[in-house]
Amino acid sequence: MQTFFTSLYSALISIFQSQRPADYGLYKTDLFSLVGWSTLGVSLLLVLAFYYLFNSALRTGMFRTTHWVLTLALAAGLGTFLAHSLSKGHGAEVSSYLGYFMVVNMIVAALWFFIFSVLLKRWSTYARTTPFVGPF
Repeated sequence: MQTFFTSLYSALISIFQSQRPADYGLYKTDLFSLVGWSTLGVSLLLVLAFYYLFNSALRTGMFRTTHWVLTLALAAGLGTFLAHSLSKGHGAEVSSYLGYFMVVNMIVAALWFFIFSVLLKRWSTYARTTPFVGPF
């Protein structure tokens, strides 16, 4: 999976910036995989909380599309925070590359949230049609 995350982040960041920083080896060996797994896990936890904790177990009535969009925005925001805090914690220098990494991870977190929503929403008691009705 390290190869997957390295390829994903390298390709998406290269859309914004083609020049790699001096500490690219740190990103390649540690950060892409660590942040990728962390983002995937946080997005999955938020999907499970939205569909199965708030809309099945607790019956909060948070099944509207607005609630789903707010949870998606939370996932994206946490993705940005994870990229920044984990990168700084591992010694990455503040640079435009780190900024683009944070933006790309925000997008990746939102995509993971959407994919997990499509896969897991059908078994929710109250939110099985959130954010859209369809064959999924």
